[in-house]
Amino acid sequence: MPEPLAPGDLRWRCPEGAMGFDRTDRASTSNRIVGQERAVKAVRLGLEIQSLGYNMFVTGVSGTGRESTVKRILDSLDLTTDDLKDILFVHNFEDPQRPMVITLPADDGEEFVGSLAQCVELLKSNIPAVMSGDRMGSERKKIRADATAKQQEHLDAFSREASEKGFALVKVQTGPGQFGPEVLPVVNGEPAGFDKLDEMQKAGSLTAEAREKYTSDHEALFGRLIDVVRRNQRIEMEAAGEDQELVRRTLRPTVEGILDRLKETGDARVEAYADSLSAAILDNLEQFLNPGEGEDPYYLFSANLLVDNSSKRGRPVVIEQFPDQVSLFGSIDRLTVDNKPYSDFTLIRAGSLLRANGGYIIMDAMDILRQPGLWPALMQTLRNQTVVIRQHDPLNLFPIDLQPEPVEIDVKVILLGSDYLYTMLGMSEPEFGLLFRIRADFDDEMDLTPENLRDFGGVIAFIAGNEKLTPLSGSAVAALAEQAVRMADRRDRISTQFSRIADYARQAAYWARCESSPVVEAPHVRKAILEKRERLSMGQEYALDSIERGEMMIDTSGSRAGQVNGLVVLSGVDYSYGLPMRVTARVSAGREGVINIEREADLSGSLHTKGILIITGFLRGRYALDFPLSLSASICIEQSYGGVEGDSASSAELYALLSALSGLPVRQDLAVTGSVNQYGEIQPIGGVNYKIEGFFNVCRRRGLTGTQGVLVPASNVGSLQLDDDVVAAVEAGSFSIYPVRTIDEGIELLTGVPSGSPAGPGGCFPEGSVNGLAEASLRRMAEILRSFGRGS
Repeated sequence: MPEPLAPGDLRWRCPEGAMGFDRTDRASTSNRIVGQERAVKAVRLGLEIQSLGYNMFVTGVSGTGRESTVKRILDSLDLTTDDLKDILFVHNFEDPQRPMVITLPADDGEEFVGSLAQCVELLKSNIPAVMSGDRMGSERKKIRADATAKQQEHLDAFSREASEKGFALVKVQTGPGQFGPEVLPVVNGEPAGFDKLDEMQKAGSLTAEAREKYTSDHEALFGRLIDVVRRNQRIEMEAAGEDQELVRRTLRPTVEGILDRLKETGDARVEAYADSLSAAILDNLEQFLNPGEGEDPYYLFSANLLVDNSSKRGRPVVIEQFPDQVSLFGSIDRLTVDNKPYSDFTLIRAGSLLRANGGYIIMDAMDILRQPGLWPALMQTLRNQTVVIRQHDPLNLFPIDLQPEPVEIDVKVILLGSDYLYTMLGMSEPEFGLLFRIRADFDDEMDLTPENLRDFGGVIAFIAGNEKLTPLSGSAVAALAEQAVRMADRRDRISTQFSRIADYARQAAYWARCESSPVVEAPHVRKAILEKRERLSMGQEYALDSIERGEMMIDTSGSRAGQVNGLVVLSGVDYSYGLPMRVTARVSAGREGVINIEREADLSGSLHTKGILIITGFLRGRYALDFPLSLSASICIEQSYGGVEGDSASSAELYALLSALSGLPVRQDLAVTGSVNQYGEIQPIGGVNYKIEGFFNVCRRRGLTGTQGVLVPASNVGSLQLDDDVVAAVEAGSFSIYPVRTIDEGIELLTGVPSGSPAGPGGCFPEGSVNGLAEASLRRMAEILRSFGRGS
């Protein structure tokens, strides 16, 4: 029968002076990365390898310093580089709906924008100067004069031809303020219209034959007039073309000479853009020489500098706290012109991926997954190494036809997330492993060594100094360390969730201030811990009240067959607590085996179901070696309505079953936790501290008797970090904790009857032992079933 644990085995106490200081404001603070050597090596590797696909996924529990560690390692690296790029968008004259991207070395982008602005000013001043030059004026006048002379020559020849036939070339009004050439008969020395000829014919002064001749001659002459007009129009067009060519030929050296200064960058895309500017001017001379009122033909002769790295000498580090389509990839703004949406290259805006180009961007993976469509877009961006900027208009209310060219990027993405999220993404996204080749896994605990304990104290001292908290005494930091050991759930480990630990330090500092204490002491830390429990324990209090009123049936005294106090842990977002739950078993002869009532009611999780099946294996292997296992046994966790998961109650369920089989009553002043295997060995479970304290709280409310206690797996002794009141009760002999290694040890303690080991030639269990009684009961059931079989 196991002996109860000594009080010293129930809680780790921080050795006096272990921190190496008496107050945090007198300590050598440490802001170094503590307890994360493996993760730090992985982060450094991922940051320093610049190859494709070496993006990084940093896993671990929130509060273990993932983001701060990455930033501090980045700060320690030499990020100086000459490879940063400025990113610009300019108008695409060949395809206006597809703005052209230009990437230039850092500093060159701002210089390009300035040079382009200077070129525009020079064009605005030099083009009018060239056009107003004497040589240009004289050559243009000659072209117009030559054209006019040719046109007049054609008109004179036609006029003579018309005169010979008795017609004259005149101008007639064709519309309001409009005149055109016409040929009319000459009558009595004056051109006469055909209306007058009709009047003369009616008056008898013009014969019908003469009238008909005028008509036929007019048709012939008018056809000739049309040919003359067309020839003159061609002459005018040729003159206009010759004039335009003269202007183009004259302006070309000026325009190209001015814009050639843009080509000094040596960038091929800039050279192509400069050539397109020259072509835009020379191909649209009228627009630039005679702009409309209020129009600026040079509006498109500008550049939108999206990313300016002129002031940076190191690789950028961008922390994107609110990633979405706009903040990550950029956007295209719009204006309303004539009640229609309008946009152009000047309204393109950069996102954080472009701002991080050449460097690093840090984001929370869950923030990305919360945004519809953002994760696939990010994966596509990383795969293609390009950013595509589009208008963000999910409802397509104001569509604009603008599609800027993709921007090539070189950025290392660092995502923060949980282990579960990493696994889920790796299984669901085929390219995830190729694009995130480095995983840095942050542990939420570290070995409890003297060196790590001093480092722990140094981190607390750094936090206290950085946040200007009331100084903490060495004993207060020791109390925080004891709580951190409890958080790690192992006495040889200490938690590295410094964000949670720092919360206790902040709240302890608050309670110290309330007492006007100049130093935070250990009692302030314990008060902070207890106050937090008080704030969050409403559900626990209701459950304890229900037990005290008898609504939830739990016995803490006496004994009863087939009934055991099991233990469960109820967990919320930020608080967990333990409670006892009654486990019962009923048996009879039958063929159904062990019936899991929870499973039959769809309340059993897979692990709990596995535990029940293990119990069946235990019974078969221990007792039914020479006879069939012939029983129907039902096992139930009473008053459990929310489902059961885990196998930590399997030892309690087996104890209840053995009690029911043997008929031996089980002590109700003891509670049980631990899982069991098919050989009857008790295995470790989680939440052992919560479970012990849960039963202790029930017993304390009803009154501690000195016989009450909890059976725990012996392998969980190293996990014990119990509250001081439990330890005090054990010291006073009012409560006990029993380490149990096997079912046999446990059942002896619960029943007060020896479990019994096989002895003799047949390997029979001793008569009157727990195992002997259970085996005898199973043999009777097998015989009953065999008798019924013979009777049928």
